[in-house]
Amino acid sequence: MTTLRSFIACVLLLVSLFSATAATYTLQISDIAWTGGSGSYNCFSGAAYPNTVNFTITKTANGRQNYAVTAGPSKNTGTYTRQLKSGANRLNYQMYTTSGMNYVLKAPTVATANEVISGSLVGQAGQVLPLSFVFYIPPGQVVPPGSYTDQLTISIYNAYNSVGSPYDTRTISVTAVVAAGAAVSIVPTGSSFNSSNPQLTLNFGALSLGQNQSCDVLIKQNNNCTVYYSSANNGVLKQVPTPTADQIPYTCVVFGSALDLTHSGSLPLPSGVSPGPDGNRYPLTVTIGDPSNASAGTYQDQITITVQAQ
Repeated sequence: MTTLRSFIACVLLLVSLFSATAATYTLQISDIAWTGGSGSYNCFSGAAYPNTVNFTITKTANGRQNYAVTAGPSKNTGTYTRQLKSGANRLNYQMYTTSGMNYVLKAPTVATANEVISGSLVGQAGQVLPLSFVFYIPPGQVVPPGSYTDQLTISIYNAYNSVGSPYDTRTISVTAVVAAGAAVSIVPTGSSFNSSNPQLTLNFGALSLGQNQSCDVLIKQNNNCTVYYSSANNGVLKQVPTPTADQIPYTCVVFGSALDLTHSGSLPLPSGVSPGPDGNRYPLTVTIGDPSNASAGTYQDQITITVQAQ
């Protein structure tokens, strides 16, 4: 009889432990797709686009019930250094508890109190509580175009440091589409990429035959791209502010060859992702032709260089 009583006591204890972990909340959340200024991720935009992810939890038990919504590590990295992946290419991202982006959204047992979304509800079961967190991809990451994905496990526990099972859990996909893109900057020789100053002036002063000046054309790209070029005066300098019949010839060498500026033209550049923060550097040199037949005055031309991703 002693053995039987001990067995019954053990069974009752197991039932009691199971009842204590019964779910008091359920989770409603969908897969997440990142959106930026144009919907996709533009590698060459400096604008930040924190995305608010809205979801709900539903209370399934009466009385005051605590909750702590958590997010597990990146499936791609196994850590909270989260990355989206497309083949061998990686795009860093993060999930934050609030719009201030001060605390990364984590899960037990590593999460602190600030690294979960927590609170409590009182009253009857059936209450639906809207909540949110922030999905953020830092700007300026240059990666090839494509669809980048990861998976996260979102769960509800009764506390940030819970050691028990979650009330509810969902594994969701996280996706961002990276667009093909390119950017160009014309800067003094050796200078860094400068997107805020789209124009550079080469001032020759008093002109003479063979006089030359140089600058750099910097091009960032994450895919194939084409450069388009044109001259306002079809490849000659003309007098300003009121043009006359006088003209001064010049040559412009860039991208390894002399540009024929008598008409608009284009040329493809090597494909692939450009290196470093400044992209590919192409020296541009303008050399003055014979100015002896031109009357005194100020002469100028404007060369426009545009880059377009394919």
